[in-house]
Amino acid sequence: MDQRKQARGSHQHFIGFRARLNCESIPVIPAWLVRSNIDDPRGIPYLLVWKSEWDGKIKEVVRLARYVDPHDPQATRYHVELKRPYWGATVLRLIWRTLPRNGGLALFLECPDCKTPRRFVYGWEWDSFSGWSNRARRIGWRCRDCARLRYSSEGGYLRTSGVFRALGNLPRPELWLPYVFTSVETAKKFLSAPIHHSVPMFRNAVAVGFCICY
Repeated sequence: MDQRKQARGSHQHFIGFRARLNCESIPVIPAWLVRSNIDDPRGIPYLLVWKSEWDGKIKEVVRLARYVDPHDPQATRYHVELKRPYWGATVLRLIWRTLPRNGGLALFLECPDCKTPRRFVYGWEWDSFSGWSNRARRIGWRCRDCARLRYSSEGGYLRTSGVFRALGNLPRPELWLPYVFTSVETAKKFLSAPIHHSVPMFRNAVAVGFCICY
């Protein structure tokens, strides 16, 4: 896939050629979460839910499960299915790589667009039809490059200025990880709880329980 190289400024920070949409503000599925599902001896699907800490609204829902192909019994071992309500499904190929130091195995997710092994896939992309706004639109799950997302640190975005410069750069935002459920009742009870703005609840994946059918 053709990748356009971004220019850099005088301090070697990226100069954007499109509106800024940081990957930390986009629903993300990490490879380690997928591995938790495929290693689960119960063989059950997981419900992934992204809930806004600001207004308490659910922004994204995905059913994560092993992919079953009636024509290929081996597909379950090397693929997972990400299914949204009223949207469709994305099938991701699993790629195992040997770690150089201890000989262990690391799981990567193959991006459906560029076919590159990645540690993370994202469910929204920058909306190119929105001009220079930072509006996002829902897409099939793909890597950061194919979703046209940036890191928050690109372009000096986290650098302070003026009297705050002596305090150093701003901390990099955490990824928007989902809540993880394996029980419908637990999901309903947990997600109906009010949001406390002093605690960014959705920033850490919560392994609680789930079994759901769309």
